[in-house]
Amino acid sequence: MKCSTGGEAAAKALIDLGVEYVFTLTGGHLNHIHLHLENSPVKIITARHEQGATFMADAYGRMTGRPGVAMLTAGPGFTNSLTPIMHAMFCNTPLLVIAGAAGIEFRDKLDLQDAPQIASVTPMVKKAFVCTQASRVAEYVEMAYRTAYTGRPGPVFLELPCDVLGAAIPGGEAPYFKTEVVSQPVDRASARKTVELLRKARKPIVVAGTGAGVAKAGPELQKFIESAQIPLYTINMARGIVSDEHPYCFGLAHPSRNGAATRAYLEADLVVILGHRISLTEFFGGLINKDATVVQVDIEAEELGRNRQIELPVVSDVRAFVEEMNEIRPLAVCVLGGLRAQRKEEVRRRAQHRRDQRQAPHQSAAPRAGARQLPG
Repeated sequence: MKCSTGGEAAAKALIDLGVEYVFTLTGGHLNHIHLHLENSPVKIITARHEQGATFMADAYGRMTGRPGVAMLTAGPGFTNSLTPIMHAMFCNTPLLVIAGAAGIEFRDKLDLQDAPQIASVTPMVKKAFVCTQASRVAEYVEMAYRTAYTGRPGPVFLELPCDVLGAAIPGGEAPYFKTEVVSQPVDRASARKTVELLRKARKPIVVAGTGAGVAKAGPELQKFIESAQIPLYTINMARGIVSDEHPYCFGLAHPSRNGAATRAYLEADLVVILGHRISLTEFFGGLINKDATVVQVDIEAEELGRNRQIELPVVSDVRAFVEEMNEIRPLAVCVLGGLRAQRKEEVRRRAQHRRDQRQAPHQSAAPRAGARQLPG
């Protein structure tokens, strides 16, 4: 990549990566990048507070599935972003936070807004990078951006000291290796085992969480529940990937807001969890029938078995896994159809009851005796 300074290398890398927006509240530490983003395809969105800028980037990442990019000045500008960074970590949002920093030559000399940024943010992110060579700035920007969206998405931090951004690149040429990762892992053997478990189950349910939403598994999941005739519950970023109006989607998988979910967890003999962490929502696993067989599918192995024993733990991309089960589905459709006929009619009746309730005219409660009435 042809570029004269570290700041130009950072700007050109962001442009080449197809970044649409940079959310920022700039400061002097970032001037070398902003100079080269002016009049570029990248739109600069300026906030009034760094926390707001980083939350904007978080929202962009959550809605698009592509890393949102926040760019902040050093020290207190950076520390204002810690709450949205932690939020992105809990919610698995692809987020890239780029912060300026005091020059390397002036570290620990009480330079302007010098702060231990890497030490502060490391526990809150997938990975924290710091680049100390102008010739490698573009390489680091690409690596940090790619880390944010591959595997389980999450926030990534990149520190670029101001003297590195202002330094000349020898020869005017910087190494830049762009790799776009679209391949997703799938466990075919476990997909077949899951289908076999479905053949034997009498009261199976499917719970789809953020991993299903991030993987954009909606069409595949709808095809699967229609073929297998299985009730679906959704939560977090999976809400809406299959409409609650669908006869096999029973709404929110949260016991505090959906009594159907509570009963389903307690009575199910097979629970297939797709991209959802077992946590407080399921009373740390206590809500799930202790005699049920649980299949848990997640892109991140560390989530498998948290708070409950999992009979079939699966490391896989959710969409790829459901696609694989859909390929196997014709082998089992006649068996599943026989087992599910009664369940299908029950689902249909419940769905019709829900529609009737929504369409019924609202009836105001009669005022109690002696209550004061507002004038008409």
